[in-house]
Amino acid sequence: MIFYSINLAIFIIYSLFTNTYYKNHKVYFWLVLVHLTLLLGLRSSVVGTDTSQYVGFYLEQNTGFNGNGTLVYSSLSNFINWISNGNYHVFLFVLSLATVFFILKSIEILDNDPDLMFWSVFIYLTFYFYFESFNIQRQMLAISMTMFSIALLSKKCYFESGLMIVLAIGIHSTAIFALIGFLIWMARKNRITFIAVVLLAALSNLFLNKLLNNFSQIFDHYQMYTDAVLESGGGTLLLGAFLLLLVIITVIFIDISDEKIMSFALFMTTIGAILFIFGSKSQLIIRMANYFAIYAIIFIPQAIIKLTARFDQRIVKTVLEVVVIIVGLVIFYYKLSHNLGDIIPYSLNAL
Repeated sequence: MIFYSINLAIFIIYSLFTNTYYKNHKVYFWLVLVHLTLLLGLRSSVVGTDTSQYVGFYLEQNTGFNGNGTLVYSSLSNFINWISNGNYHVFLFVLSLATVFFILKSIEILDNDPDLMFWSVFIYLTFYFYFESFNIQRQMLAISMTMFSIALLSKKCYFESGLMIVLAIGIHSTAIFALIGFLIWMARKNRITFIAVVLLAALSNLFLNKLLNNFSQIFDHYQMYTDAVLESGGGTLLLGAFLLLLVIITVIFIDISDEKIMSFALFMTTIGAILFIFGSKSQLIIRMANYFAIYAIIFIPQAIIKLTARFDQRIVKTVLEVVVIIVGLVIFYYKLSHNLGDIIPYSLNAL
């Protein structure tokens, strides 16, 4: 736990340096990319509940797992195995580099403000999205790719966006649920459609378990998650409640039809928050929720800016930032103290 706290402190220190004394956003981007990739990519196969399973299938090149609706992942695994002569360290490092890169590029494009990157990455870390990759790395890679697909869509790179979502589905079959994001991107966003989304997300609890059960029957690898129960809820109830509260405050005081990217991130965060709340005991629902809740790293910093401008009071910005820091640290230490994902103790690869 101390090890991860030290790395969080290191991130904050060089963030302050590159955002104040030596303000260079390109250097900052590469610093974060290198730092987070090394931390994630150099871990041993014992760090993360599912990591040893991934490595085991990689070393055996077992197509029964990799071929379960994940042709792209299987092909990538085979290619890395071939060029690295079966070295699993290279395998973990490549997946880690891709995951972090797609997240950072998505932040860079969707935030559209270099000054917001610190807050987006801070939320990415403390709200535990980054640390999920230590455990469910294949899915988090798919999530980062679906997010990058939306970022490309926002730049009107339609072919590249479509290709990226197809590749994401080929990495992890559950990425098919991220197609909802494309519908939300195209939909008109106002308070009426917001209420409709809230109601649909809440009511989805009535049929989501059945839908996911049918999904796991098609892709039988996920069958083990349909009946799995989280004993503590993994802190997702707290996270969902906070996100939903911030969303409601933003909708009350801000014209959400005013800005396309922020309103999109707000809608996606809303769905993720509600799934966190209603599905806090289901592993598979929480995993689905991450495809939506990941956009909180875009929504929260932009909401702070908009709310500050709305009230034209510096104190509003300060209060909101302090609240985000406190909530982030509470979630961060709660999840670490319960060793969610079995990422403690941290162990480096034996290179």
